Amino acid sequence: MVSRPAARILRIGMAATGLGLASAAHAADSSPMGIDVKGLVDLRGIVSSPVRSWEDGGLGKTRYGGDAGGRRVLARAEAALVIEPRINWDITGLVQLNVAPEQHRSPDVIEAYLQYKPVPTGSWGVKLKAGMFFPPISLENTGLAWTSPYTISSSAINSWVGEELRTFGGEATLIYRTDLAEVSVVGALHKLNDPAGTLLAWRGWAIHDRETGPFDRVPLPQVRVIRPAGGLAKQSPDERPYVEIDKRVGYYAGFRVDLRDVGTVTLLRYDNRADDLMFANGQWPWRTDFWSLGLKVPLPGDVDIVGQAMTGKTTVITTPRGPLVAADFQSAYGLVSKAWGRHRLSLRADWFKTKDVDTLTLPDNNNEHGYGLTASYIFRPTLKQRLTLEVLFIDSTRSERQFFGLSTRAKESQFQISYRFFL
Repeated sequence: MVSRPAARILRIGMAATGLGLASAAHAADSSPMGIDVKGLVDLRGIVSSPVRSWEDGGLGKTRYGGDAGGRRVLARAEAALVIEPRINWDITGLVQLNVAPEQHRSPDVIEAYLQYKPVPTGSWGVKLKAGMFFPPISLENTGLAWTSPYTISSSAINSWVGEELRTFGGEATLIYRTDLAEVSVVGALHKLNDPAGTLLAWRGWAIHDRETGPFDRVPLPQVRVIRPAGGLAKQSPDERPYVEIDKRVGYYAGFRVDLRDVGTVTLLRYDNRADDLMFANGQWPWRTDFWSLGLKVPLPGDVDIVGQAMTGKTTVITTPRGPLVAADFQSAYGLVSKAWGRHRLSLRADWFKTKDVDTLTLPDNNNEHGYGLTASYIFRPTLKQRLTLEVLFIDSTRSERQFFGLSTRAKESQFQISYRFFL
């Protein structure tokens, strides 16, 4: 008998194959209208350390963790389907559906948007997007279905982007091109991102590859302040990342510079402008704002250097005496990757920190700091298949662990083997 998640993955693969054949049949038509269909199926084996994962409501930093028996050996399967309609030469779209065992509702939508990008007639160009999509933060997750071409697990920064940040709204980009460079200025207005920051405060940073959709739920560790006797016990035991509570509009703005044969620099300012005094359906809006800086440099010999840094603050229930919960957060990573033939080797180092800065006396300590090391080897037997071996080690200290009867410091390891079939 086929399990329910496996059956969903089989169905999404069959749907991708059928749509792909229809798309291929349409490709001979010179009309700009059509549909491109892509997808992947990911078969995975995992060996995890005994630390309880955040997916299971713990304070671990990896996607897969231990259970009562300690270290776990797991087998998982997931899939993604990406549908890209072309309406005319200037208007295109994208819909991404994911199937994963941990999803609250499966399949779930990860992105769904329309894009208007007329062919430039001179040095200036414009691009408009409307719908649901990732903010332009990641220089790492550039593969199909917002995956990384370097590793299985994303950096701590982009792990958080994948689980709590999505633009529900509109984005405009102004582009200026020369023979040597392309400069883009971007701005967006968005809603439905009120709870962003919940995880960074009460769970902290994590390193994984889980992408959440609008119907998903993310388990929260039962820290003291949200337990039944805690000061904020109205909080649901899980977070719904994409809900609208305060009717306010958030924004982000930034720029990107692509220098030919030199590299890429990005800078983004994000503010969800949440009213953190409101509450609805078990969720608080968190006032979250941050700066994100990115750098990507291609070097001779098919070597890539990628680095990003983020710093910001998140608060909830700001009173005249100060917020009941407030945390400053920072993270940075550096990645080096070397490709040769059908092989790629990547190494990444992550650093992360949250600092509890509220001045009130709630039993809530959100201080943490730590680092992560990731090593990944990729082999492509064919253009449509990818074998990846990844080793992840995380060393973190979080004060709240002592109230779970745990050591404040945790050392976690995770080994994953992934075989992806691309459709």
